[in-house]
Amino acid sequence: MVFSDPRHDARERIARTARTVQHTRTAQKAIRLLLTRGIRPQVARSRPTESPWVDVTFTHGATSVRWSNSYYHNGHSLRFKLLPLTLAPVVLAAVSSAPDSELAAFHDPTDFKGDAALWLDGQTAGLLGVADSRPMPGYDEEASDTPIYSSELSGRWQVEGIAHVELSGPDMTAVCNLEILRLSEAAAHAVITAYAGQISPR
Repeated sequence: MVFSDPRHDARERIARTARTVQHTRTAQKAIRLLLTRGIRPQVARSRPTESPWVDVTFTHGATSVRWSNSYYHNGHSLRFKLLPLTLAPVVLAAVSSAPDSELAAFHDPTDFKGDAALWLDGQTAGLLGVADSRPMPGYDEEASDTPIYSSELSGRWQVEGIAHVELSGPDMTAVCNLEILRLSEAAAHAVITAYAGQISPR
């Protein structure tokens, strides 16, 4: 017969309690912040038998946001869908870290095609590079001389965080899907705070 180690069991209980407290803290921070803006978020948490995670989701206008925490090192991620283009630099700047120096060395503004991508590059201090391009709307996709625009941009910061931006079109009317992955809790909270700051209280 195998007997459990009481010390191991105690450590497991302490660790489980710490995770539960962290779940609650993360959700409460987001909820308090968003309620001040008249937004009521939804919170989903893992079951006690699962690996820990918590999701806070909310919408404002056409934009939907999901803040996820998987409780490993820099385990926070934020996903914005249909984010107005003009808010993307505000959200990205909130990470408050310099762009990765290795990627920044290859940054070339002439790579960016289309007003939206060019403007976003100018607002983000060399953080982003072109990850993919698409034909300009209204042009023959099969023609060899079809003009293109930069449709996907990506980059990473020196200390933490990876960003990926998908643009809906080439001009300044574009909206974007923006993902920021591998953030600390402090950085994730700063991003949500920056976004919420653009919303007028109801």
